[in-house]
Amino acid sequence: MTGWRDSACEKNMQNEKARLIERLEREARQVRRNIWRAVRAGGGGHIGGSSSAADILIALYFHRMRIRPNEPDWPERDRFVLSKGHANAALGAVLAQAGFIEDAVLDKFYAFESPFGMHPDIKVAGVEMCTGALGHGLPVATGMALGARIQKQAFHTFVMIGDGELHEGSNWEAAMAAAHHKLSNLTAIIDFNKICQSGRVDEVIGVDPLADKWRAFGWEVREIDGHDMAEVVDTLDALPLNQHRPAALIAHTVKGKGVSFAENTYLWHSNSVNDEIYAKALLELGEPANEVQP
Repeated sequence: MTGWRDSACEKNMQNEKARLIERLEREARQVRRNIWRAVRAGGGGHIGGSSSAADILIALYFHRMRIRPNEPDWPERDRFVLSKGHANAALGAVLAQAGFIEDAVLDKFYAFESPFGMHPDIKVAGVEMCTGALGHGLPVATGMALGARIQKQAFHTFVMIGDGELHEGSNWEAAMAAAHHKLSNLTAIIDFNKICQSGRVDEVIGVDPLADKWRAFGWEVREIDGHDMAEVVDTLDALPLNQHRPAALIAHTVKGKGVSFAENTYLWHSNSVNDEIYAKALLELGEPANEVQP
């Protein structure tokens, strides 16, 4: 009898997990549509790195992080810092979808006097840090995590870093400090889409062996497929990976994920989006042709 109950319980858990993954994947598709929507409204922007980050951001905001969208300054909230600030179209889309900001803000991307610009601004509810100058997010996130320990607070700090951003030496100073202080309440997520502003990362300045570098600095490391929602969720659920070390999640992703002509090319690190391009992108993202409004 007990075995039957255990089997039924396991099946229910599997079904719940499948429903969760399906919901998160649906949210991620919508975020990608809204990334293109925002960039179309602004006339252009950073599509590539925004699209590669979408799945992880959704898993964080719609599953892992303790947040209160109607109370963005809740002291016990988990913190997220988008160090690769040029992916702000993705962060804004997620914040709107999660209920931090009004959906209409997405149509004011990069507009005059709009708080929703090319890079994160703390004027926007849910944004923890103004970023854009690369290499600053991890140092500040390290301070947040250390501050939580000093103040005996339980929140976790997440920071997303671009792979090209790792060319900035300040990241490695912060990595050394975080490991020294054994900040297990800190997780760095490297969006490893392997393409930066002007070409492939390994051709500009190679960062491999990336996992070994983080391990050498004293971090607990896990490599994941940043577009496999089940793997992303399982990894986030397993945090902290080590009670005495910060965690580095190296997420292998695709630049411009979701739209074929934008994938795996530095040309869509940042580019212009007109009505025709926008309509083509939305069709690839599953928007019915009669619903696309150029």
